[in-house]
Amino acid sequence: MFFPISKKIINNLAINQAINKNYVSRALTAVLLTGAFVLPTLSAHAYERIVAISPDVADVVVALGATHKLVGKDATNDNPALKNVPAVGMHRNITAESILAVKPDLVLGSYMVQPASIYQRLNGLKVKAVNVAPREEVSAFANSIKTIGSYVDKNSQGTKLANNWRKGMSPLAKTGKRYLLSYDGRIVAGKGTVGDELIRRAGGINAANVTGLKPMSREGWLAAKPDVVIIADHNQAVVGGAGQFSKRPEIAVSNAGKNGGVHFWSADDFLRYGLNSPAVLKKLHAVAK
Repeated sequence: MFFPISKKIINNLAINQAINKNYVSRALTAVLLTGAFVLPTLSAHAYERIVAISPDVADVVVALGATHKLVGKDATNDNPALKNVPAVGMHRNITAESILAVKPDLVLGSYMVQPASIYQRLNGLKVKAVNVAPREEVSAFANSIKTIGSYVDKNSQGTKLANNWRKGMSPLAKTGKRYLLSYDGRIVAGKGTVGDELIRRAGGINAANVTGLKPMSREGWLAAKPDVVIIADHNQAVVGGAGQFSKRPEIAVSNAGKNGGVHFWSADDFLRYGLNSPAVLKKLHAVAK
């Protein structure tokens, strides 16, 4: 038996900003097929226009097979799968206006995004925005994978990916080698940073005598006595390559300078957590041998 839908019900559906077109369509279909007006559960299917405002989040969306849902990304993300997705600004200084321009129904990001108030601002503008990893921690990143999976309707895949990632971050055997992870041959990843955590889990010792990501003096570099130095590869020309850098007085006397222990890696490998962090651990462990 078919029960007619009142004009009032249709109007209420139309003005409800939490219900998108797909949701309304499913509700009307349910009425026609069953003769009863029952709203379907609002699930991840409702989010079809997602903006990932930090690169770590965008990479997870891609890995979960939901690239087609992304209508915007952070300008620093160079994932080949997102080459045709428009940039909405840089995560270090992003604006609500640039995000709203692509008309998203969901915005996802992490602690990397600045200003941190952008999430509150977007929600105030009636666009759902979620900080899926509010802390720069291993557990927070693992949990963010599952959270993202729930928003892109990939719950089981998200749980599996998160569990595998967490397992891959298990500490490796101690090597006793001393590491310095540097952005540009001056700024180093000190205590309490992602780099510090990666070094320790790779079985090494962080030789930096600073806390946070800060410049270290030449005296500090000399006292550090690193066995391994890793510098962001886009700054290779700035420091003159491994050969020139190894000749610096504070480096030349170290094991890193004497034994070819200066390397250039992607900054993303050691300045933030990412899906490849387990591989980075193994790589860090290997260069100590």
